[in-house]
Amino acid sequence: MDIMESLFPVLYVFIIIITIALVIVLSLWRYRNIKRLMEQQARKRSGTVVGTFLLPLLKFSYRALPVVVTSVPGSKYRHAKTEVNVTLLKPVPKDLTIQKESVRLRLGKALGAIDVQLDSDEFDREFLIKTQDERFARNLVNYTLQNKLLELKQEKPRISLEGTWLIVQVPRVMKTEEEYDQLLALTFTVVDRIQEL
Repeated sequence: MDIMESLFPVLYVFIIIITIALVIVLSLWRYRNIKRLMEQQARKRSGTVVGTFLLPLLKFSYRALPVVVTSVPGSKYRHAKTEVNVTLLKPVPKDLTIQKESVRLRLGKALGAIDVQLDSDEFDREFLIKTQDERFARNLVNYTLQNKLLELKQEKPRISLEGTWLIVQVPRVMKTEEEYDQLLALTFTVVDRIQEL
């Protein structure tokens, strides 16, 4: 019994050390994958990857506008997300948010929250549009943009337009080049629509 009692603290410390080492290795592997995918996108889009190992940033231009992509794994204190930020040349007329509907948002709509309806049953059922300028929302969210959003509905995309900032994000880390391509294609569709208006 004395041997077991004396080995228990050593075994406990050994388990803690192994657990910490596994967490560190897993984190390093995850960040290495994020950076690798961003480097592939940088080559494809004539961009660069800057930032730290734990927060790489993909930077490139689209239609002479600066684009910055970040991807942050979730933790106990923050949600995972992949986010594309574009700085626009001129501010949008009114702030606008498009996001996948959830139970909480449906409840808000039932209680009178503002939701612009586009007369597209599938899109109106899947997404919520919040803005003070309904005409701007109807002009921006054309059939092409609706389809891009519906293609990504499982990813729960969120689009925010505020002043000269466009943010397109999904609540997870993108794990393949194709997923990055889809998210960027959605972003570019929004940029194209803004520039057409």
